[in-house]
Amino acid sequence: MSRSSSSIGSYHRLERADECSIRNAQIEARFAPWAGGRIVSLRHVDHGDILVPLNDLHFAPDAWPKAGAFPLFPFHNRIRDAYFTMNDRRVRLRPNMANGRDVMHGPAHQRPWDITEIGPTLLGMTLNYHADDDWPFDFTASQRFELCEDGLSISLKLINSGKTAMPGGIGWHPYFKPTSDDSIRVHSARPAKKSRAGNRPGANDPITLDVAHHYSGWTHSTVRIDTETSATISLKGDAELSYCAVLHKADYLCIEPVSHLAGAFDAAPTLWPETGLRLLAPGASMKGTARLRVF
Repeated sequence: MSRSSSSIGSYHRLERADECSIRNAQIEARFAPWAGGRIVSLRHVDHGDILVPLNDLHFAPDAWPKAGAFPLFPFHNRIRDAYFTMNDRRVRLRPNMANGRDVMHGPAHQRPWDITEIGPTLLGMTLNYHADDDWPFDFTASQRFELCEDGLSISLKLINSGKTAMPGGIGWHPYFKPTSDDSIRVHSARPAKKSRAGNRPGANDPITLDVAHHYSGWTHSTVRIDTETSATISLKGDAELSYCAVLHKADYLCIEPVSHLAGAFDAAPTLWPETGLRLLAPGASMKGTARLRVF
């Protein structure tokens, strides 16, 4: 098994040689490819930290820090009891949650990634994943980050590199600085999953603290976050990233552009297309791009 698809192990620690960064006149992004393809920090020259900075990469894989940002391949959210049904059989996975039962957010953020492209303002990373107990299908995942004048573009791609069909999805999981502003705007067609908050296209939705909210037909979200000078961020997804999960906690704010509904694996495979989950034939791929603006 190659280095890129081997487990990080019981813990990992960022060494200086493992760190890389890109920057322009406004923004610096710092990365730890070996630590699950993570963004360690995103800092604006005027506003300071946009993401909760990940200062210590010494952590257990099933207790990942609520900081920085990490990739979601080949699915996001929870697979309860660590199995799903496909082709009339149960596909069992190794739990990666502290409860010892469930699987969350796929294995890609628990694997070292390889840098495949780097320049002053762009960075590309790839993970060549080989089937194991965490995910019994081969795949290749890639992330490409490019700074623009007012933000960051995040491009994600998933390829089924195996010989059998596999379900799959993509997403990005940032931990933004928290907000004391109650006007988080979520622009979407409808709530994808029932929550305590109502949802109207373009409405200033009340995002309840400590409650996960899930949306479909999502286009973008805006919010003022508690940075040094109270920055406003806007996160926008393309057609492939038309679902969104939002979680507001006291210490961070997650706005996650994703390709499928939370809990999609609970549906029968015949209903997966209705949830956004894709069934990828060998060699098939999917890709999506999100754009983060800071102003």
